[in-house]
Amino acid sequence: MLAVTFRFYGNLNDFLPGDRRNTLIEQRMADHAAVKHPIETLGIPHTEVGAILVNRQAVDFAYRL
Repeated sequence: MLAVTFRFYGNLNDFLPGDRRNTLIEQRMADHAAVKHPIETLGIPHTEVGAILVNRQAVDFAYRL
């Protein structure tokens, strides 16, 4: 298992429970999973995401962690 940390900005916070808004969110996931899955697991529709950064580099939804 891999531990990843997410941070959502702007209107994406509206999809999160109050205690998870505007804060770092740690999530455990399978090694080499695509970044799209945990984002949607947190309740964020992928169609609403404008950009994804991994270690300050832009990636797409197929990027494997």
